[in-house]
Amino acid sequence: MNALIGLIVLFAVAIIGWAIAEMKYKTFTFTRSEKDVEEEELLENEHRAQEFKEMNIRDIMRNNSTNGYNAVG
Repeated sequence: MNALIGLIVLFAVAIIGWAIAEMKYKTFTFTRSEKDVEEEELLENEHRAQEFKEMNIRDIMRNNSTNGYNAVG
């Protein structure tokens, strides 16, 4: 009987926590300011000027070593 009560309490706490998280998600909205957008564009242009190359997963796996400690020495 005690285990059943504990399970019910655990379930109730989980539901209450989920409800609080949902309320916070719906009430607090995040919007990016103009300053953030401009700064991101500036950083992207700076990376491009320094010959930055964005790699996809195939490029990464081509240069990736998965030998563990043997890859170091």
